[in-house]
Amino acid sequence: MAESVDLQDLCERGSEQLIRMEYLTAEATLAHAESIAWGNRDFDTLSRLYMPLQEARRQRRQRCGEGIVRLDLLATSPIDQPQPEQVAGEYPNAQLLVAGWGSIAPSLRLRELQRERAQYAETFLAAVYPIDGGQRAIVIVPTGDVGLPAADSRSIDALLAQLPPQCIVLHENEVPTGPRAGTFETYGAVMSLWERLHLPFLAAADMQANPIQQIEHYRRTIDVDYACELAHQKLSDVAKELARQSRLRPTV
Repeated sequence: MAESVDLQDLCERGSEQLIRMEYLTAEATLAHAESIAWGNRDFDTLSRLYMPLQEARRQRRQRCGEGIVRLDLLATSPIDQPQPEQVAGEYPNAQLLVAGWGSIAPSLRLRELQRERAQYAETFLAAVYPIDGGQRAIVIVPTGDVGLPAADSRSIDALLAQLPPQCIVLHENEVPTGPRAGTFETYGAVMSLWERLHLPFLAAADMQANPIQQIEHYRRTIDVDYACELAHQKLSDVAKELARQSRLRPTV
């Protein structure tokens, strides 16, 4: 019973933080509550939790989009890599694409710093690869557990054949250069990249027949794109139906 009371206290605290527009704090509180509720299979709480969590994350993304947009922080060689500490200091409010040399380590570290410093900043996980003709390809990956090939020079077709599924591959000329102030146009362009990343995972979740597996896949979609609104909405709907079925189930 105490665990249940603690969970409801967490939900209430997160909602109060959301009302006070403390969006990063509210997200952390509500995400912690979501993890506990999911572990307990407390579908009633989950059904009421996902919408305020979605709103906290929507506001977080919007605040990120009001800052600087910089999508060309790319390594040029194994010894010339983006420096996460420097980037976090220079862009505390931003939407960023940071790509290491055949590695997402710089962007992973930057995400850690952004969390630690409570910054309204977000970063795509990306790596850069040399391709034929002295050019570079940018590979954006959905999650940090994706395995990537070594950064050897090769044709773009050879690179594509070695990449895991669900990656986005761009030519370096496809990303705008330099820092830009966030606008409606830049926000739309960044959102389109997030949507390209999360759509395959959202579609896979929609195809699940088992509601528990569906929840697992929607949660995976949020791992890819923390602010995917449809995933939160569908999680709430599935949890609500599971809670309804649980109430109708006869007790022994």
